[in-house]
Amino acid sequence: MTTDTNRGAGAAAARTVLGVIATQQLLMAYDSTAMNVAVSDIVTDLDTTLTGVQSAISLYALVMAALMITGSKLGSRVGHLRMFTLGATVYGIGALVTALSPNLPVMLVGWSLLEGIGAALVFPAILSIATLAFTGAQRTRALTLIGAAAGVGAALGPVVGGLITKYLTWRVSFLMETLITAVAVAFVLRNRSLQQRPDRARRQPFDGVGVVLSAAGFGLIVLGTLLASRYGLLIAREDVTVLGRTVLDAGGLAPTVVLGVAGLLVLAAFGWWEHHLARAGRDPLVRIAVLRDRGIRVGSIALAVQFLVLAGLFFLVPVFVQTTFDYDAFESGLTLLPSTVMLVLGAMAGARAVGEGRTTRKPLIIVGFLLIAAGTALAAAAFDPDSSGLRIAPGLAVAGLGLGLCTLLPDLVQSSADEDTVSDVAGLSRTTSYLGQSLGVALAGALMIGVLLDTALDSVRTSPVLTSSQKVQAQEALRSGVQVTAVSDQQIRTALEKRGVTGAPADELVRINTLARGDGLTAALVGMGIFALAGAALTVRLPRVRR
Repeated sequence: MTTDTNRGAGAAAARTVLGVIATQQLLMAYDSTAMNVAVSDIVTDLDTTLTGVQSAISLYALVMAALMITGSKLGSRVGHLRMFTLGATVYGIGALVTALSPNLPVMLVGWSLLEGIGAALVFPAILSIATLAFTGAQRTRALTLIGAAAGVGAALGPVVGGLITKYLTWRVSFLMETLITAVAVAFVLRNRSLQQRPDRARRQPFDGVGVVLSAAGFGLIVLGTLLASRYGLLIAREDVTVLGRTVLDAGGLAPTVVLGVAGLLVLAAFGWWEHHLARAGRDPLVRIAVLRDRGIRVGSIALAVQFLVLAGLFFLVPVFVQTTFDYDAFESGLTLLPSTVMLVLGAMAGARAVGEGRTTRKPLIIVGFLLIAAGTALAAAAFDPDSSGLRIAPGLAVAGLGLGLCTLLPDLVQSSADEDTVSDVAGLSRTTSYLGQSLGVALAGALMIGVLLDTALDSVRTSPVLTSSQKVQAQEALRSGVQVTAVSDQQIRTALEKRGVTGAPADELVRINTLARGDGLTAALVGMGIFALAGAALTVRLPRVRR
């Protein structure tokens, strides 16, 4: 009787902690997308520039990418629940500093540095805690819940963040994060029954060389993807200057390629170093040998594809509705609501089907990727500048259902790890997921701008309305001013009026902008669908697993 009571208490504590860490996962996913819709208000409030705020967002991404594997290793040494508590505390302090920041430098410390460090400690701990605390069908439900929380948080960011920013202030979002994080930390501190036993390896020296190599490698790759918005994905659209010196010429390799290759070389050195430590009987930062398991290796890559498509889709849809229908942040967030609802329903249905033994994870994940591809194709076909955002709702719903089924991927990957390698797998899978997320925005933006620019230049060149001088001016403006964004017709018309361009030439340039923007957004969405098909083909390579 006592044993049953203890087991019941332990299960209850595990469920409580699961609810807390899933809430924290949702909150942190919300943070990034809510930040994006508040950029203009932050620029005004802090009396800074758009470039400054974008730098804060970029630094946050770099800190997370650089420290994710290190955070996972620290969790295996001192206990994942302790690391979750520490990371959440740092994150909460960072959110408070951000909410109270009087200027950009203070915001850089709060959001970019403290929140970035906290997130790097928390994310791997979340997967490790759920993997160790549950088994079987309960683990599937737990890890699927965490995956769904990430998707829901990312989708709610533009809705809730836009609503708060519009009617209150962007600072309220960060104050809300501080409060919820404080409650989460308090709950975890009251439940110490799930604390991990100390890792004996922690008596060995910490792998400082591995920390530097992994941080440099992943940091270079993420930095390269962030620069794609300005310079292009493969070919540099303009000269790249550092400290007043041109290091890459326009028309040559883009910094995305150069930094990406450099990052891969550093990661190769990191892999060699980790293998060397393991063979010498020392404690590496991550045991690279876990990648010999096909489920972990292929599953981690599939996770990167899943997050790539998720990030690309949630980037493109707001751009489309804001530039085409002049939606505000709140309205564009509502456009994503069908995908959010279906994501939750898909995650619940998939977890239940696997938990009840009616199927395995692999076929559901394959179906999920195929549904994402079908949904993006439906949404691309429904793009109509003369209609409304409701036309793309069916496609978004289908894609959301697919994303919900793909939340089974973390369960599949983590279930391939034994108890001793849980933190290694969590660190690697979280890092690849985050790299996929960063690459998703970069690729979606690069595809959109590439097609937009080609369509616009061709339309200007063949226009029967524009004069020769107007064509030259328009082409130069397009080549020098393009960024990873799209502009509305009203923005184009206002800019033209400031330059004294009115009448038929202005109408023609607005028409060209409408055509080019639609082609660019459609092509980028189709590109996300192609990546989803690649994810399905990749998932076929996953090993068969028992129900």
